[in-house]
Formats: sequence, C-alpha cells, structure tokens
Amino acid sequence: MLKLFILSFMALLTFESNLFSKTINIDEIVKNTNKEVIVYLHKIGCSYCNSMEEFTLDDDIVKEYIQEHYKFISINVSLEDRIIYKGKETGGKCFAKDVGYAFYPAVLFLDRDAKIKYVSLGYKDEFEFLVILKYIYEGFYKDISLDEFKEKEGFTKDIDSEITDKRKDAR
Repeated sequence: MLKLFILSFMALLTFESNLFSKTINIDEIVKNTNKEVIVYLHKIGCSYCNSMEEFTLDDDIVKEYIQEHYKFISINVSLEDRIIYKGKETGGKCFAKDVGYAFYPAVLFLDRDAKIKYVSLGYKDEFEFLVILKYIYEGFYKDISLDEFKEKEGFTKDIDSEITDKRKDAR
C-alpha cells in the first residue's frame, strides 16, 4: 500500500512539473521570424542574472532596441522547460552544456541557420549590452573586434551612465 502511495505521489509530481513546463522550439522560432534571434540563458539564484534582468534588460533603451531588431528567447535553466535545438530535445541545463555555454548569464546570438554566431558571457550593464546589440545587428562582428567597434564608432559612457553615440552628434 505504501509503495502504491509513493508511486502515485511521484507520478503526480512528474505530471505537475510537466504541467508548468513549456517547450521552446528554437529551430521553429529562428525559421519563423524575420529578426535576429538572441537566447538569454540564466538561472534561479544567480545574482549576476538578477542584475542583468533588473538593470540591463529592463532598461528602456535596451528593451526598445531588442524589440525593434531581435526576437528574444529567455531560457531559465533551473526550470524543466523542454528546449528543441537542431532537432534535439533537451532540458535547459543540457541545452546550455550542449552548446558549450553553461555559464550564466549568457546571451547567444544566432544566425538564420540557428548557428551561434556570437556569445556574450557574464553580466553586462545597459551601455555595454546596447553596444553589443548594435555590434551584432550591424554585422561588425564579422570583421572587427568589439573593442575596435567601440573605438571606430565612437561609443562612450558619460559620468551619468547615459549612452552616448558620437555618430549622432556628428550628423
């Protein structure tokens, strides 16, 4: 009787965790969007992830840029979500390990074939992240380093941490 109760309880837990999990089909998302795709990997209890979400991803300028140019996929590897990538179905942690970036937070930039073309590892403030978003979207990552891009394009950070793009001032 106790064995039946334990098996029933375990089945209920499995059903409940599957009930709240979702499937994120990266292959389909990439195929069905006309925007660049970025995958944000994070986990529960990661203070750098929390800061990235609270300060960087919640910044109005960053949010607007992402909405205009990217399809944003958020994967919390602590959850039981099913991830489909390159035809393989795994959980979030396995996906992160499979692509070689089980370090959080991580932002993966994908090309039209769902291949990873650039990765940003660790916390980035809103200024640094916006520069990276522009660097990738405008295609400079193909030819020059991020530091060269910053210098060439005149990106600076003023005392109040407002984003300044000297190209706008030159027009």
